[in-house]
Amino acid sequence: MKAVITGENDERVGVNLLDNNDIEHGIEMEFDGEIKYHEQDGYPDKFENRSLIDENEPVNQARRYARYYVNRERGYDTINWREDPDRILAAAVAVAELDRETVLEYFGGLYAQVRSHFGDADRPVPLPEGAAPGHVSYQQDIYLGLADDTLASLADLGDELEVSTLPDEPAQSIESLVARLLEAAPADAAVPEPSDLTIDVTSGVHVRWDDASGQYHHERHGQPDLERDPDARFDVKPFAPDGVEDFQFQLVHNLCCQVRDCYIEMGVVPPEPFRIKGLGKHQIATLYEHYDYYQRYHDPSATIDWDALEPAEHRDGQLTDV
Repeated sequence: MKAVITGENDERVGVNLLDNNDIEHGIEMEFDGEIKYHEQDGYPDKFENRSLIDENEPVNQARRYARYYVNRERGYDTINWREDPDRILAAAVAVAELDRETVLEYFGGLYAQVRSHFGDADRPVPLPEGAAPGHVSYQQDIYLGLADDTLASLADLGDELEVSTLPDEPAQSIESLVARLLEAAPADAAVPEPSDLTIDVTSGVHVRWDDASGQYHHERHGQPDLERDPDARFDVKPFAPDGVEDFQFQLVHNLCCQVRDCYIEMGVVPPEPFRIKGLGKHQIATLYEHYDYYQRYHDPSATIDWDALEPAEHRDGQLTDV
């Protein structure tokens, strides 16, 4: 993906973008990310005339990347919270910093819920009618107490980390993971203190399941009465963690895989620390599982060609006004 800002007025920002198929897109969006104009000459204009994945997904990728690019270049709030790798990274670090007692304070319900499928742990949230145990995943929302400058400092960090990979075994410790995330940035990068990344409140445990026809359903519990979106959302399948530290590690790993997914969904190769395998966001994992358009990033046993996507780059070209 390659993009350039083509102009800005008091209502919109314009982006000229070249996707991974060398198709040019002209996109205009408002400052909240709502796209008001999108022109391209490589795919059918109407959604219903495009193939479900091979033609529709490049268009979606272009829109996601354009929003991300405008956010990075202009600072406008154009990214949906589920597509913002910086916020998810902040949540991963905040969760990684918790001690055992605080993990159970915030996430004890989720800990019991995932374990309930493999032993005698009580299930805090009963399975909805029609939800088969093998077809459920669990979610929980995280709201951070973030200062504006703390989140801003993560923008450079996510792109500039220089470690080769995240640890993939809990034995390497949560502390090691945090250190590698926060200390591997270049010397001149603005790196937040882990103590600045704190959890304000969490939701209850949500249940997501698909029925016999393949239709997805959600049942949400304990949503905080806040006038803002969450900063991140766990998306985990039932599993049997080897204690609280392993559970905590797997939660952090899930969020780091979601950071990976944010970049994959934009059609760009993830920064090197997030070239990891495992379940991130359940919705895109469904595409990984069923369509050849994406590799099987969710599958720990898959072989991944991390160079198959292109890096995010600026592209030279003539600038025009919106």
